[in-house]
Amino acid sequence: MNPYFITLLCSLFGAILFYVCRIPVPFLLGPMITMLLLNQLTSLPLKWPKKIRNYCLMIIGYALGSAFTLPILKSMVHHIPSMLVTTLVLFAISLLFSWLLSKFGRVDYPTALTSSVPGGLTQIVALAEQLRGINITVVAFFHTIRVIMIVSLVPLIVHIPAIQQAVTNPTAFINPINDRFDVPLLIKIILYIVVCYVHFLLFKKWKVPAPTILGPIVGTIFISCFIGISAFSLPNWFMAICQLVIGTHIGLLLNPSDLPRKKVVIPLSILSCVTLIATAFLLSATWMPWIEKTSIATGFLSLAPGGVDQMGIIGHEIGADLSMITMYQVFRMLFVYFLVPPLITLAVRRYTASSLK
Repeated sequence: MNPYFITLLCSLFGAILFYVCRIPVPFLLGPMITMLLLNQLTSLPLKWPKKIRNYCLMIIGYALGSAFTLPILKSMVHHIPSMLVTTLVLFAISLLFSWLLSKFGRVDYPTALTSSVPGGLTQIVALAEQLRGINITVVAFFHTIRVIMIVSLVPLIVHIPAIQQAVTNPTAFINPINDRFDVPLLIKIILYIVVCYVHFLLFKKWKVPAPTILGPIVGTIFISCFIGISAFSLPNWFMAICQLVIGTHIGLLLNPSDLPRKKVVIPLSILSCVTLIATAFLLSATWMPWIEKTSIATGFLSLAPGGVDQMGIIGHEIGADLSMITMYQVFRMLFVYFLVPPLITLAVRRYTASSLK
């Protein structure tokens, strides 16, 4: 049997199993864990085409870029000081844990930094693959633990009765429709495919880190916000397929034997996530009500190190201020995806140069 077909069947089984068991992010984590276990425990011929993974990363880049709308960008201008302060606080904690991981876990600093930054699992692993010398297993492990803990703990915290009672000013989600031109859906789809692919090629040519993600993000923002042709929504099943493709790819990359000093690295990964969540909650109970006049629930969902989609869904469920949540989450996404890749690239170059001396 074709090894690609075997891999696909196993990935589908893992995704469906995780979905039925209601495990968080099933279409990403299911294939990832399944591939990891099969790779270690069986001799099945498992293969996965890298080109398909790249196309799915571009689609995810488009989806991230579509979260930026002109109303959000305009509103963000007035909140930049507060958003910058809270983002830098969370980022400083990440830098602290990257130092701890490097010192006590004996992990090289570029790997430690890539593992600790509060970015998305898919995006950070994609970036790590493009940088030489990064231990993919450590990076994927740290971010997998973070995803599981965030999607498990954050909903429990915001559903505490005392916090929910404080939600007094829910507002509607910022309207993403921003069309200046009446463009048929088919033409719009073709336009965005071309724009995302061209920006990917340009970013690759200019040697911008993570071009498969950042290229489509920039292209989508340019067309939707400044040209005025709004992005179209992608169906949930389509995004699930992209997550399955990427989860399978990451799972095949993982090798537990590459995880150094497990007794130190595993507790550090859990502690770093708990610290980030606790800091976000502390800021939501002190800084956010003072500066932004928000409820604790709205402030917490705005600062929690999760994705704008996941935090937005939870916020909608409890009646929080979705405009504020979207602005803060989008700002941190912008901060992480555009500042962190150059920072990690610089760290890799300096670490490599120092190791050669």
